[in-house]
Amino acid sequence: MHRRPKTILGSVAAGALAATAAVFGVSPASAATAPTFNIVPLRTAWGPVTLSGSAEPGANVELYEWAYVWGSDWDKARLSQEKAVDYDNGGFVHTTANSSGQWSITRNLDSGHVMMVGVGNDYSQIRKAALRVKADLSVTVSGTTVNFDVSTDPSQPGLPIEIQRYDNGTWVRNVATGATSQAGNAATWSGSAANQPAGTSYYRAFLEGDDTNWADKSNYIVANYSENQSATVGSGSSHGVPPTNPTPSPVYDTGVVVTPPTTTPPTTTPTKPPTTTPTKPPATTPAGPAVGSIQFTRIQYNAPGVDKKTNKSINGEYFRLTNKTKSTVNLKGWIVRDAAGNLYRFTANYYLGAGKNVYVRTGKGSNTSSTRYWGKTKHVWNNGGDVAYVRTSANKTIDTCKWTKPGKGYTNC
Repeated sequence: MHRRPKTILGSVAAGALAATAAVFGVSPASAATAPTFNIVPLRTAWGPVTLSGSAEPGANVELYEWAYVWGSDWDKARLSQEKAVDYDNGGFVHTTANSSGQWSITRNLDSGHVMMVGVGNDYSQIRKAALRVKADLSVTVSGTTVNFDVSTDPSQPGLPIEIQRYDNGTWVRNVATGATSQAGNAATWSGSAANQPAGTSYYRAFLEGDDTNWADKSNYIVANYSENQSATVGSGSSHGVPPTNPTPSPVYDTGVVVTPPTTTPPTTTPTKPPTTTPTKPPATTPAGPAVGSIQFTRIQYNAPGVDKKTNKSINGEYFRLTNKTKSTVNLKGWIVRDAAGNLYRFTANYYLGAGKNVYVRTGKGSNTSSTRYWGKTKHVWNNGGDVAYVRTSANKTIDTCKWTKPGKGYTNC
């Protein structure tokens, strides 16, 4: 821990500095400068990205972040209320600038975000962090029909999909089109194209949006191609082997400098006494349920018996959420995720009554009023140690649950 020098020593030092400046005609040291935030690298699929910038050597640098989709209030006053939660260690994400005045933080991205860092009450410019989608394509053949299955990372519904076919040097567009839809944790699309040419052809999926650079601009997700997949229809010659797909142009903002809110007092005299003037304006007050209002009260991370890739075994895993408040909470848009990024989302209205529980089982099944099904085809929770997070639709962490050893196969958090 750094110890703060006693006031009298600080006063003596300051006086000596001022005297030196007067004698030798030099200016006193300038005030600390605001931290800076470098351009955020563009990565593909969920995972870690390294953030970096500069600050005064030894300064405590705190990270602030907000999901891009909730970006109507992108100003420093609003963003300064959104400290980034440290999901692994608890508390908030921060680091110390090194002796050269450089800082770096590694942070996982599951969608586009807006970010800045702060040192005390000084803030960097706001940065926009994009994420390139990863598309996985599989193809099968039935007669002259080619069937397509696409899944995406991140699991984002509503991503437009275009299937293209390679034909001796040219990509034929709009062989099939569609958009991803949410099914439990996954965002997938299935489609087909009839009367495909005989022989071996290569196909690819292109996830695009309003323009060819964006798969989903509202979530700041950049477009991408899948890998090329071959399919043979009947008998015939090959239609050519395509080159490696290009990476769509990574068009994303390099950062936004936002003017801090003005502190100029209003021109008219307030009608309320000064003691009652401070209020909680919506633009600067985080909304939504309080931390701890919805809690993990049990996670069965080790299914009973020997783990098998059967739906029954997979459904032996589950987590339970409990409403600890005295009011009903709508969980629409809320997510639960593990340390590896597996994500379950309440995609529709789900009203959890006061004191009530909802169980979410890992496998497939028919949803009921108290039990939901993730739709996974393999186990999710790690027996030897994992961490679960529940976050609101506004990206606010409400509760976490962590275990570090197998134990009894479950934890009550």
